[in-house]
Amino acid sequence: MLEVYEEQIKEYLKTFRIPEDYQLKILEAHRKLEGAYHNLDRERARWEAQLQRMKDLYRWGDMSKEDYLKERRVVLKELNTLGPAQSQTNNLERLAHFLISVAGAWDEANQEQRNKLTRTLFREVWLKDKQVVAVKPQRELEPFFQLNYEEFVNKVLKMRPRGDSNP
Repeated sequence: MLEVYEEQIKEYLKTFRIPEDYQLKILEAHRKLEGAYHNLDRERARWEAQLQRMKDLYRWGDMSKEDYLKERRVVLKELNTLGPAQSQTNNLERLAHFLISVAGAWDEANQEQRNKLTRTLFREVWLKDKQVVAVKPQRELEPFFQLNYEEFVNKVLKMRPRGDSNP
C-alpha cells in the first residue's frame, strides 16, 4: 500500500516547477505578507511562554508529570512546525535548489530516505481511498508550493477555451 502513495508523491514531485523569477515573486509575496511572518515570531514566543508556564505549574505541583509531558509534546510539536527562527528571504536559493532536485532524489532514495524526504517536505499528508488527496508543506517551503500551484492554475486557465466559465 505504501508503494501506491509513494508513486503518487513521486508523480507530484516530477511536475513541481519553480519559475526562474521565483526570488522576485516570493520576495514580492513576502513583502505583502510581512506581517504574517512577524506573526510567526510572535507565535513562537507564545508557545515558548506556554512551555515555561507549564514548567512552572509542574514545578509547583499544580500539574502531574503525565499531564506535563503530554502537553509538552504538543507544544514542542507546534514549535517544531514553526521551523527555526530565521529570515525567510535568506533561505530562498538553498530551498529552491533542494526542491528542484527532490524528484531525482526521490527516485534514488530507499524506503527510509523517502520517509525522511516526506517529513522534510510536508507537515501533513492526507489520504483517502488509497489516494494522496492533499499535502501541507513545511512552513519554510510554503512559498514555493504556492508558486507552483499558481503556475499550474495559470497554465490550466490558458488552456481553457474562451467563454468557458466553469472552474
